[in-house]
Amino acid sequence: MNLGDRGSNALDRWETQMALVRKALPIKRGLVGYISEQDVPGAEYGYWDTETEFILTQYALAPLILVKGPHAEWNVAVLDYKNLALWQEMYPNQYDIKTIKGQMRIFHKLSNP
Repeated sequence: MNLGDRGSNALDRWETQMALVRKALPIKRGLVGYISEQDVPGAEYGYWDTETEFILTQYALAPLILVKGPHAEWNVAVLDYKNLALWQEMYPNQYDIKTIKGQMRIFHKLSNP
């Protein structure tokens, strides 16, 4: 989310995109990981931007329980293409990745990569 574009339009767009993520997740209750630039070593990010995105995502995906980091079988990721490529280099063949819209993705942890 471009936090320079604050206000109800930005929040509405985020919530609309997260509704697509929620619909694509095969679980409706339980624990879901949250992956952002903060989880990619060497990635540039704004701390408060990632915190705000996490809080908004947590709200939008309720009643799912969102935890920071790739700590679940199903994970929501907000990564641009550059950081997605870095992630895939770090964790080759460990996740099935589905792009939902723009930077919004679902990472499904594979049991035997």
